[in-house]
Amino acid sequence: MQNVLQKLLLVFFSIKITMNGKNKKMNSELQKKWFVYLSDHHEGPFNAVELSQKQKNGMVTSQSYVWSEGMADWKPLVEVNELTQDLKKIETLAHVSPAGERTGSILRPKKAVNPSPLIKIGGAVVGMFFIFILTLALLSRSSSEDLHALIRPTLNKIIDRAPILSPLFHLIPSSGELKPEARKELEEALLGSPIDNVRLAVALSQSDPNRPFFFVATNLPDHVKLDLYLVGNSETLLNRLQYHSQMSISTLRGLGKSEVLLSDDGQPLSKGEYQVWVTESQDQDDTMRDTLGKFTPNRPTGILPAPLPNSAKFVLSKTIFIGGVRDDAYLTKLKAFHEKIKQNSEKELVELKQYADTLSLQYQTLTNEFGKVLKSKKPTAAEKANWKKISEQWLQINAQLEQTIQTWSKETLQNEFYYGAAYELVKGAYDSIKNLFTIENAYLEKPSEFSAFQIQHGKAVSETHQTLEQLKGKIDAILAAPKSSNGLPKREGL
Repeated sequence: MQNVLQKLLLVFFSIKITMNGKNKKMNSELQKKWFVYLSDHHEGPFNAVELSQKQKNGMVTSQSYVWSEGMADWKPLVEVNELTQDLKKIETLAHVSPAGERTGSILRPKKAVNPSPLIKIGGAVVGMFFIFILTLALLSRSSSEDLHALIRPTLNKIIDRAPILSPLFHLIPSSGELKPEARKELEEALLGSPIDNVRLAVALSQSDPNRPFFFVATNLPDHVKLDLYLVGNSETLLNRLQYHSQMSISTLRGLGKSEVLLSDDGQPLSKGEYQVWVTESQDQDDTMRDTLGKFTPNRPTGILPAPLPNSAKFVLSKTIFIGGVRDDAYLTKLKAFHEKIKQNSEKELVELKQYADTLSLQYQTLTNEFGKVLKSKKPTAAEKANWKKISEQWLQINAQLEQTIQTWSKETLQNEFYYGAAYELVKGAYDSIKNLFTIENAYLEKPSEFSAFQIQHGKAVSETHQTLEQLKGKIDAILAAPKSSNGLPKREGL
């Protein structure tokens, strides 16, 4: 693309040089620079046309001595190549050229004809347009985003009307943050009318692999809001099990830029493969929403994958590798990380079964013991003592579980536990049993109105039973899930 501008300049100047060279050749035949020796004296200076006339008159022959500035000495005319060639041209033109007027047998050049005022104006306009195009081409290579936002509409119009000129211009600032192929994709997305075809393009910055951000380009109307979703491919992420983020971008003259993307803890994104999705934002003003409704959707058929809204009309998907190069060092580290995951996932599965069995046993024990108490409606001292014994056992287990579960933050479950979703269910089941125990224990210590208690207790029992069934179902799904291509257990839905 950059060579096109240089080639145009070379063509322009080569034409000018060629025209100047032709003029110089024509002028050499008319330059008065030749002196000729006649009898006992020399005369001159003459031009070639005048010497040709003297030849016709017999005053000068091929053996007459001639001289011009730059010659060391006088020489016979026949030995001066430049002069003899000019004389031959004049002789030829005198017989065949219609471009002059004859005086005898000598060609007299026509009087120069001045071009008309319209031709002069047309030439000036063409020259000014050429300079205008070159100026825009040079400005488009600036790294200033403000400047590009200002001239981009003009560049788009020129390219729409004269696509052959598109290689001259950079529609994206020359900041060194984009690969050539990525720049081309963005620039192509800026062209054309969205009525004919809505275009979207996204490209990853190259300036800092540890602090990446995205450029988004579109031919949708100015100031349209776009949503960018970034989802990590869990099997390719290094030292991380998953990643998901969403951000909104507003375009200016068709171009938008995201914030720098970092992990939740402010650290660089894990090296690996990510899926990028771009759609129109659901948060548009009424005017923009009406405008977008006039364009033909380009979304794929069927239900869009999570987390995209199924109502999105304009969708772009692209796979991008973040964090540098997918080299051997990365692959070696990823393999070691996966081996660690396999070992940890097996340990987690054993641990999850233990949690599920413990919670189910405690639920059954508490439910059975409290059921005996409810049958009598008025608990006896023996029944209360037995309940107290069961309660103390639960409180000991509760203390141990509480201490462990408090360390399971959302970030920890996402990135340090392979089956983090199942551990979330352990937390849910534990909270349900804890709530059920609190209700039952409070009733025994200070009985309340029985019918109201039955409603509250029945709801708590149902909720606890449901959470335990969900936990059991999740563990069964983990056991039944096939292995992935790299040997890792499947995590979809887990």
